[in-house]
Order: sequence, then structure tokens, then C-alpha cells
Amino acid sequence: MYLSGRGSFVAEQVRSLRSAGVTVEVIFFDPKKTRLQYGVSIPRIARALASRKYDIVHTHHTYTMVQVDLAKRFTGSLIPVVLTTHEPEIVDRQGTTKSWHPSSRLRHALWVKRYAARRADFMIYVYRGLADILAVDRPHEIIPCGIDLAKFRPLDRAESRRQLGLPAEVLVVFFPGDPKRRAKRFALALQVLDRVKRQRPEAVMLTGGGIPLDSMPLYYNAADVMLQTSWCEASPSAVKEALACEIPVVATDAGDTRETIEGVPHCWICSDDPVELATRVLEASGHRAEGGRQRMIEHGFGLEQVALRLIAVYERLLADSPAA
Repeated sequence: MYLSGRGSFVAEQVRSLRSAGVTVEVIFFDPKKTRLQYGVSIPRIARALASRKYDIVHTHHTYTMVQVDLAKRFTGSLIPVVLTTHEPEIVDRQGTTKSWHPSSRLRHALWVKRYAARRADFMIYVYRGLADILAVDRPHEIIPCGIDLAKFRPLDRAESRRQLGLPAEVLVVFFPGDPKRRAKRFALALQVLDRVKRQRPEAVMLTGGGIPLDSMPLYYNAADVMLQTSWCEASPSAVKEALACEIPVVATDAGDTRETIEGVPHCWICSDDPVELATRVLEASGHRAEGGRQRMIEHGFGLEQVALRLIAVYERLLADSPAA
């Protein structure tokens, strides 16, 4: 059973597991509508566990882990649970992305995340820094979410721009994050664009947040550079997607971005100085991140490669589970 809130990466992971021969049933709820979904969904989870038709529960968030734990207590279920965490607020120990809202403060509470991790039978961290900070004594592996290498691939830049209605000769910076998300630090991206435009007045910035997943490869391939200015990240898929399209990445040092792009030409890790970021954007424009796609394959970031690693975790758990 796959327990999920929102996230296109979850849908992609489910699809890859099914393609690898795993039978997956998804329990979906949308906490964006109301946080009460976390509470009212517990009976659904308990009924699913009581049916005894599942071998593994896999969930992707601290609070869904809490739901599963409560449902297991209600039903006496011994089904092993895998928790994948990719919550960047874990590494935000300065509270740069914290707001006044109680839900924000709860998201940053390490004690809640450690409690959830201890209740899981197996932890998957998408970034080693998350494991280091949580420091929970549970079996674990570092397995970043995979990307669809068949979808994210190099395309003709001129044709990509034509399809998006962009002029052929402008400098295009792609900011794939949602500008409304505080952690993405869009204000810094705008400062970078302002400085880029001082040398390249025709430069434009495309922003994410509402682009259909199937259209994302066009945006990467239409861009000269992908820009990431985040305060904090875990293992950002956007960096991997850009490299799979061989688009240069200019980014702040967040999550596993540094190790992901290390050694790929025309890709840079910068401080949060907009002048430095703009300088690197200008240097990277007109180039390709050659070898970036091969780097994704070598690191095992393809959907199929990640699915096989997940299946190995499931098999290991089932071999040790009292419910087997």
C-alpha cells in the first residue's frame, strides 16, 4: 500500500514500481484543502490495514507516518512501514523558512520528525544530510527520488522556444520552483535577473509552480540556464531534470545539489550574492551541461534504477517481518 499526500514525484515513483511488477494501491488525500485531512483519513488507513491484503506500507511524509502509526495501533497490524523523508525544513536549522503560523512551526519541529522516524520499520532519506540531522537509530538507505530519463532529455532549443512562443535570440533563465514558496527565495532570483539584464537587456525568466509535468522538458530545453536560489532543499528533482536535459545549473548550496552537479561543465554552486549568481548565469549561457545526462545514469537517478532499489528494501523488510 502506498500512502500519499501530494507530489508529482510520488505518482512517478508509483508508476515505476508498477512497471517493475509491484502491485501498488494508493491511498491519496489532499492536505492542501484542509489539514483536517490528516485526521479524517485515519479510518481509511485503518480499514486498509485491517484488510490484511498488503505486504508493505510506504509513506512519504512525517505526518502520514503518524497517521499510519495510529492506524496500526488501532488494528494491531504488524505490516512493516517504509518512510521516505525529503522535508527540507529538517536542514533549515536557522529557521529561514519558518513563519509565524503554527503549522510552519510544527513542520520545523525535529522532535515530531524524530518520533515519526522511530515508528517506521525502515527509513529512506533522499539526502544524507537529513539522516545526519535526524540521527535516528533505524535501518535506512539514501535513495533520492528518481526522474524519468525518457521524458527529461535534450531537445532542440529553437524548437522548444517556438512551441513556448519565445524569441530565438533572447537569454532565457528558467526558475522551476514556485515563486510563492518562501523556501525557493524568488526575491533573490529577481535580483539575479536584474543584474543579468544589465548586460543582456533582452533576458527573460520563466517560472514554475503551475507548469504541467509533461511540459516541463520544453521549459528546461528552451532555457539557457536553470537557476535555483533556495534557502534549503533536500534532493531537488529540478537539478536532476535540468542535467538530464544537459542544461547548465546555477544554484545556491542547498541539499545534495553540490554533489549532484560536481564536475559537470558550466554548472556552478554560488553564495547568495546576486552578483556572483548573475555572473555565473552569464558565463553558462550559450553552453550545454555536457555529460550531465550520463551523470544521472551513473548516480542511479533514473526511475527504473530507483524502483529496483526500493524493491530491494521491500524484499529485505519482508524477509525480516513477523507478519511475513
